[in-house]
Amino acid sequence: MHPTSSLRDVSDKLAKIRHVFLFRTWTPEDLEHLAQHGRFVRYKRGTVIFEGGQDCDRLMVLNDGQIQMFREQGDGRRVTLHTVRAQALVACAALFLDQCFPASGIVVSPTAEVFEYPGNDFLKLLESRPDLSRKMISALAGRIAELADRIEANQSLPAVARLARWLSEQRPEIRSNGAKVVILHTTKRNLAATLGMTPETLSRAIRVLVDREIIRMHGQEFRILDPDQLIEMGSPVE
Repeated sequence: MHPTSSLRDVSDKLAKIRHVFLFRTWTPEDLEHLAQHGRFVRYKRGTVIFEGGQDCDRLMVLNDGQIQMFREQGDGRRVTLHTVRAQALVACAALFLDQCFPASGIVVSPTAEVFEYPGNDFLKLLESRPDLSRKMISALAGRIAELADRIEANQSLPAVARLARWLSEQRPEIRSNGAKVVILHTTKRNLAATLGMTPETLSRAIRVLVDREIIRMHGQEFRILDPDQLIEMGSPVE
C-alpha cells in the first residue's frame, strides 16, 4: 500500500473516532493510537458478527446501524434478547470479564458499522493508563444517565407521543423518490415492550398517526409523511 493511502486511511478513521461517544474526551494523541490499531468494519444485513460461546477477542462499538442479540434454542429457533442501536458498546461485559460471548449478534439494519479494537491490547492499554479507564467510566456513566432520563421522559408521555418520539429518533432510509422510511427490524410486540405499552395500545397509536396523515404503514415500514409534525407530537409538554 502506498504510504499516502495509509495516512489517508488513518486520517479518515480518526475523523470517525472523534465522534464515537466512548472516546470524545480522549486526547488527539490517544485517538491517533486508536486509529492506527483499530478499524471500522461495515457489515451487511443478516451477517452474524459473533456467536454465543465464542471467545470475545475484541472491543466493539456500534457506530451506525442495529445489531440484534439472540440465542438459538435446541430446536433451531432464535430467541431475541434485545437490539443494540448506534453509539453503544456491543457485548462489552464479555471482554472486561474475560468471558465468551453470552449470545450471538446479527445485523438487522441494512448495514452496520462497528469500530473494532483487539481485545487484549485494549485491556492492556487501560491497565497502563488509568486516566483512560476513568474517561471510559465517565463516558459510560453519562450514557447511562442519558438513557435513564430518556426512559423517565418516555414513561410520562401518552402512547401516541411515545411512538412519535421513537419514530422521530430513528434514522430513516431515503428512497429514490425522496420518501423517508423507517423500517421496523423487530416485531411489533417487541417494539411495544420497548415503548412500555401493550401491542394493542401500539396498534391504536399507529392508527392515530396514520389517520392524521403523519405516517403511512406498509408491512414493517413506517413512511414518514410529516416529519415536523412527528417531532412536535413526540415532544413533552412543558
